[in-house]
Amino acid sequence: MAHDQIVGNIRIVVTEPQPGASDELQAQLAEYFETQGSGNVDVLAIAHDGLEAAQMAAQFQPDVILLDEEMPGMTGYEATELISLAAPDVASVLMVPEGRADRPEVIGQALRAGARAVIDPGIKPDVLVDLLAQLSDLQTARSRPEYELITDPAKMPVTIAVTGAKGGIGKSLITVNLAVSFAREYPGQVVLIDFYGQYGNVPLMLDLQPTYNIGELASFASELDSTIIETHLVTHHDSGLKVLAGVPGSAGVGGRLSEHDEMAFLADLIGLLRRQYRYVFFDVPPLIGKASEYVFSRSQFIVLVSALMDLSAVRDTATLYEQLLAERIAPERIKLVVSRYARTNELSVEDIEQASGAKVAQAIPDDPQAAVSSVNEGSPAVISRPNSPLARGMQELVAMLESAMAEERRKREAGV
Repeated sequence: MAHDQIVGNIRIVVTEPQPGASDELQAQLAEYFETQGSGNVDVLAIAHDGLEAAQMAAQFQPDVILLDEEMPGMTGYEATELISLAAPDVASVLMVPEGRADRPEVIGQALRAGARAVIDPGIKPDVLVDLLAQLSDLQTARSRPEYELITDPAKMPVTIAVTGAKGGIGKSLITVNLAVSFAREYPGQVVLIDFYGQYGNVPLMLDLQPTYNIGELASFASELDSTIIETHLVTHHDSGLKVLAGVPGSAGVGGRLSEHDEMAFLADLIGLLRRQYRYVFFDVPPLIGKASEYVFSRSQFIVLVSALMDLSAVRDTATLYEQLLAERIAPERIKLVVSRYARTNELSVEDIEQASGAKVAQAIPDDPQAAVSSVNEGSPAVISRPNSPLARGMQELVAMLESAMAEERRKREAGV
């Protein structure tokens, strides 16, 4: 921020270790603003020692407090530490004389104490005003949407990866219906990433014809931002769900990106999506690789889908569950879901629980008519057939996940 853009007053507290020590500074600031004809620095109070400075910071809550390095009874560093605890919104600036303000050891000690800047007392008024304006402008960060995200546990973004150990078990069907259900409940706040590198099943199930896909987005890895991401998303009309399509083929997410660059791309992608959306869903393929491992590590919940069609499906699910645990993913983050459940299944829920050592969190009923028809029509069952067994099973899965999220919020609020 340039000093000629300042609007209104900047509220400060200054320290005065010896009587009259701040007079020259206040006079220079007053003269400067008189010359400019706008703005002002409003001196709320003058502190005469370190303890009084910390007290005034807590009492008056100024935008900035200017602290002398050496003050009676308490150094500026000690006062800064107390201010950072008692009045964290107040920006502390240490004034260090004798040309030492730019020394690394001085700056390091000040930053460790909680100071926002270190200056020489002889700083020019226009440079000081610029600094004060920049520091006072930090308060406007409260108006940014990200501030509400980090201060309200109920609005903390959640990333959910849906995966399975085998293809053909209804995993993508569950992912799509799950994401659509959340999108209808939280309009404009849900995005689904088709992390499958083959055939684009997610767009097919939603009757979408995306112009771009995640592979093309990866070509912008070095300049990725929210605007570029939004241009690569397509919107599902009936639910408002945003979708990033998978790569049509087997080129992989990063295409020609090196493994390091692909990880960097995924890190930026997830970070930016979490700033824009409350719920980020990933449809992750069965094959475990560095990219999918990274997605799992960034996910608050992993929905592990299995089926009871044959012994190999159960065995592979148990193996995948062990792999996830080996990646240091807490078991409470993994939700084991049985797809196409029917009493006529060759194997039982107890069989997969015994094989994996995990409890089944939800069983989605086998409903071939609703499943096949919804895929052929490109309309998820939760929309086109809300009273079908499949849709009701998905509604129960949504409720289970929301309950798990609420429990996590309670733990965070309790500091557990």
